[in-house]
Amino acid sequence: MYHLKCVKGDVAERVVVFGDPCRTKALSSFLDRPRLVNKNRCLLTYTGEYMGTKLTLSTTGMGTPSAAIVCEELAALGAKCIIRSGTMGSISDEVSAGDAVVPNEAIPLDGTTKSYREKFKLDRLPVASRRIAELLRSAALSKGVRAHTGTICTSDTFYLEGKGDASYWKEKGVLGFEMECSAIFTIGQIRGYETGAILAVTGAPHGKARVLEGNGIMRAIESCALSAMETAVSIELPRK
Repeated sequence: MYHLKCVKGDVAERVVVFGDPCRTKALSSFLDRPRLVNKNRCLLTYTGEYMGTKLTLSTTGMGTPSAAIVCEELAALGAKCIIRSGTMGSISDEVSAGDAVVPNEAIPLDGTTKSYREKFKLDRLPVASRRIAELLRSAALSKGVRAHTGTICTSDTFYLEGKGDASYWKEKGVLGFEMECSAIFTIGQIRGYETGAILAVTGAPHGKARVLEGNGIMRAIESCALSAMETAVSIELPRK
């Protein structure tokens, strides 16, 4: 692969992806016998075992262009399940910092997903696997994390979403904004891998509380990541 310097066998059929390479590295400590199979372009990728099953943790970087590249290459390397573990900003009164959101669909406000949808003549919204979403929510709840399921927006512009955008999408029932899910879901539909996401809420996309930190937020991020890893290794993959 051009960006992930891997060959077949380096990547498991089950993959959890993170936007942040530091988070990928930190979570690799939960794997048994982790092996760094790529560090090119800081797209850190580790393969090991989790709960007795082969699992890969990989880095998408920020935004849909980078996420699309990584997911295309993971799919070409044999990935059959790709779950995003990341963060998002809430625009819902019901979703607070430290909660988790498991999106069942992603409204694409980004250019990458638009290009894929036009190229492959896709007319429905990018959606997650229902069974993966259900497992992710159950796993998060079992860890004491408040988990919500619903629609999110995927955006290219972290610093441009304002109160007007939040009000518009809030009225349509959207829970919040993030930057990768729509491409990951769309490419899964095209390339044939099953997909989902679990997002720790770290603040809101406007105002002083845009990104919060602290022990509660960090616990939510780790709990979401472990929920994604547990779901990835527990789900039964289809066999040809």
